[in-house]
Amino acid sequence: MMNMLNILRKHAKYALPLVVIIAISCLMALIFYPMMNAQVRQLPVAILSLDEGASTAQGDVNVGDTMVKKLTGASSDVSSDNSSSDSADEQPMVWTEVASQGDLDKGFADHEYYAAITISKDFTAKQMAVKQAAAKAQIESATALAQTLAKAQAEAAAQGLTGAVAQQYVQTAMQKAIAAQSGDAAGVSGSTSASSDDENAPVITLTIDNSKSPLVASLLKQSVPAMLSQSGAKVDVKTINAGDVKSNSSLPTAAMMGQNVLIMPTYMMSMIVSVLIVSQLGRKQYDSKSQRWGAFGAQLVAALGWSLCVALGACCIFAMLGSGWPPVAMIGFLWLASFSIMAVLLSLMNIALPFGVLCGVLGLGLGMTSGLFPYELLPGFWRDWVYGWVPQRYIGDGVRAVLYSGDGWWNVASEPLMVVICVGLLVFVLEGVAPLGKRNSR
Repeated sequence: MMNMLNILRKHAKYALPLVVIIAISCLMALIFYPMMNAQVRQLPVAILSLDEGASTAQGDVNVGDTMVKKLTGASSDVSSDNSSSDSADEQPMVWTEVASQGDLDKGFADHEYYAAITISKDFTAKQMAVKQAAAKAQIESATALAQTLAKAQAEAAAQGLTGAVAQQYVQTAMQKAIAAQSGDAAGVSGSTSASSDDENAPVITLTIDNSKSPLVASLLKQSVPAMLSQSGAKVDVKTINAGDVKSNSSLPTAAMMGQNVLIMPTYMMSMIVSVLIVSQLGRKQYDSKSQRWGAFGAQLVAALGWSLCVALGACCIFAMLGSGWPPVAMIGFLWLASFSIMAVLLSLMNIALPFGVLCGVLGLGLGMTSGLFPYELLPGFWRDWVYGWVPQRYIGDGVRAVLYSGDGWWNVASEPLMVVICVGLLVFVLEGVAPLGKRNSR
C-alpha cells in the first residue's frame, strides 16, 4: 500500500495538467450551458384595453375586449395544461390584463412586466371605419366592372359585331378594366403601407421596459410588432428606462456584454482578492480567541478597502471598452456587491482555503449567466436551484437599475446583497466562537 501511495505521489505532477483541463472544461460548461440552452418561457406581459367600442346594426362591438379575452384566455388554457403535465413546451408570453393606466404604471414601477400593449380608446371605431372603406371600395369596383361590361356590349352592338367577335371585344374591354383596377388597388395598397402613420389607422401601443432585461427588450421589439400588425393596426413602439449607455455596436448582444463587463470582473476580482487576504491575514492555527477575532476583523477591514478598488476597477473596464464612465452611483453599488462577495468567501476560506476557493469557483460557473439572463430564459435547473441565491443575479439587477432606471447605489438589489453580507458575518461569528484548534490548513 505504501509503495502504491509513493508511486501516486511521484507521478501526480504528470496528471496535474489533465486535472486542470478537466476542471476548466467543467467550469466552462457550467458558464455556457445556460446560454446555449436558453429559451423564452412565460414572459409576463400586460395588456390594457381603453377601447370604448362601437355600435353597429348587429349590436355593440368591442374589438379591444375581444383581443384581451383571446390573449389572456390562451394564457389560462396553456397554464392549465402545463399544471397537469410536465411538457417543456411553454408559451413564450403570459398575458395579464390590467384595469387602468395607473395599475399599468405601478406594474412597470415594480418591474412586474417586461412589456405591455395598450389598445386605444377608438380602436374599434377606426377598425370598423377601415372595414367599411374596404367594403365600399369593393362595391364601387364591382359597380365599375358592371358598367364597363354594359358599355362594351353596347359598343359591340353599335359596331355590328356578333358572335365570337363580339365576345372577344367585350372580353378585351373587361380585361383592360380589371388590369386598371388591379393597378389602382396596388397603388392604394402601397399608399396604405406608406401612410401607416395615418391618424385614421387603429393604434396599439407597445411599451417595453428596457431596464428589466435589455436582451428580452430587443427580442420583444423584433417579434411583438409583427404579431400585433396582423390585426391591421398601426403599432407604436415605446421604450421606457432606455438609459444613457453608450455603445459603438447596434447588435443586441452589445448591451448584454456591457452589463457583463461590470458583473464578471466584480465577482472574479472579489474572489481573487479574498484568496490573497486570507493568505496574508489568516493563520493555520490561532493561540487565542482574541487573536482569531483580531485576524477576522483585519480581514474584513481589508475587504472593505479592497472592494472599493474592485468597484473602481470594474468601472474602468466599462469605460475603456467604449461605454463611457458609468454613473457615480455605480461605484457605490459595486462596492457593496464586491464586499458582500468577499464577506461570504472570506468566511468560507477561513474554514478551509480549498473549500472556500471551490465554493467561489462553483459560484462563478453556476451564477454568471444568472446575472445576464432573466429567470424566464434560463434552463429548468438554473431557474429552480441557482437563480434564487447566486450573487451575480442581484449584481445584474443592480447594474441594470443604475444604468437604465437611473437609480442610486441603494436600489432593488442592495437589500439582498446586505443579506449576503449578513450571511458571511454570521459564518465569521460561528467561526469566532468555535473551539480553538488547528484549522485552515493550506
